[in-house]
Amino acid sequence: MPTGRNPDYMTTDERRREIASILAAGVLRTVRESRRSSSAIADAPTDSAASRLDLCANSPLSVAPRPAG
Repeated sequence: MPTGRNPDYMTTDERRREIASILAAGVLRTVRESRRSSSAIADAPTDSAASRLDLCANSPLSVAPRPAG
């Protein structure tokens, strides 16, 4: 955990430990966010009614002409 001390007054070993703790905190945060977002995706229904189109099988499709140029 960062100490908030001025690096000018820290030993080399203290600086290394502080840098390591900062990097470890970032890795933990990244892993937790990744797990949180992947579990949210896994919990989402794959075939929900909200994501389906309301078209019957015989619906004609139309395409607007492309503008010249």
